[in-house]
Amino acid sequence: MNPIEESTVMVTEEASYWAHGLTPERRTAIRELHRIRPGWNLVALVFAGLWALAGWAVLHYPVWQVRAPGIIVIGACVHAMAILMHEGIHGNLFRKPRLDRWVGFVLGAPALFSSTAYRVTHQLHHRFNRSSRDPDEFSNLSRNRTVLSVAFYAWLFIGMAIYIVHVPLTALRMGSRSQKRDVLLEELLLALLYGAIAALTVHFRLLQSLLWVWVYPMLVAAFLGSVRGWAEHMMTVPGNPLTQTRTVTSNRVVSFFMCNLNYHLEHHLFPAVPWYNLPHVHRLLLEDYRAAGSFIYRSYLKFCWDAVRGGVHREAPQRRTD
Repeated sequence: MNPIEESTVMVTEEASYWAHGLTPERRTAIRELHRIRPGWNLVALVFAGLWALAGWAVLHYPVWQVRAPGIIVIGACVHAMAILMHEGIHGNLFRKPRLDRWVGFVLGAPALFSSTAYRVTHQLHHRFNRSSRDPDEFSNLSRNRTVLSVAFYAWLFIGMAIYIVHVPLTALRMGSRSQKRDVLLEELLLALLYGAIAALTVHFRLLQSLLWVWVYPMLVAAFLGSVRGWAEHMMTVPGNPLTQTRTVTSNRVVSFFMCNLNYHLEHHLFPAVPWYNLPHVHRLLLEDYRAAGSFIYRSYLKFCWDAVRGGVHREAPQRRTD
């Protein structure tokens, strides 16, 4: 859903009532944080460069001391580029729909995502967050507690593989006629792209190279996406915009490779704030988070530990506030 403008800040429907209580000073500050600075988009070239450098290293130094960290770096870069695609579907790259779409298409291609398919599904998620109409709401999977528990733990390992299929199918089922047409076009372009890569790989006998610089790193990217997806809404309390989404502040390295999407509560409150400004929103709203009992963690490891111990049916995991 496109954010709506409420006097001085752009806010989702789920947070509109709460946003009326913001002080004028904070509304003004958050309004300023909506400003786009396209130069930050150059971080995509940093991720591409790191991918190329790590790819060169794993191919030229075939020892595990190089290949293991190299695969992790490439996987983190593929995951980061997909997050930048996510920024594009919110218009946070350029505020130009066509440019945001096609730059997002390029950024999402390594992670097997169509930007339009993701936009359709993700807008529904924002509009109906943690409700029965949210296509990403985990509890909608089944009413059976055992099935949900098994799926909850399985998600950590196969979640993104399922999500890659879920996104286009949901978009084709729930999108408008023009959106469905755009999804089919992008899926066709992706199929042609992957087919060309496969043909070149066979022709030049580069299968081993492709495995090391893309396929194996994709497993890392999928695992990172599954952990991030686990932490964003699982084991939160629906019905309140400040308690149904989680932020994991983590550290600067994690925030860099996640393009600050670990500040997910801030993103849901103000999805038109570009990724590089989300930590500033976090600092502005700490007082509100403490009052509401928001779910703020300082570490993904700590969240995963709580998740493994608590399971999907735990309503009140241990909370962390800065």
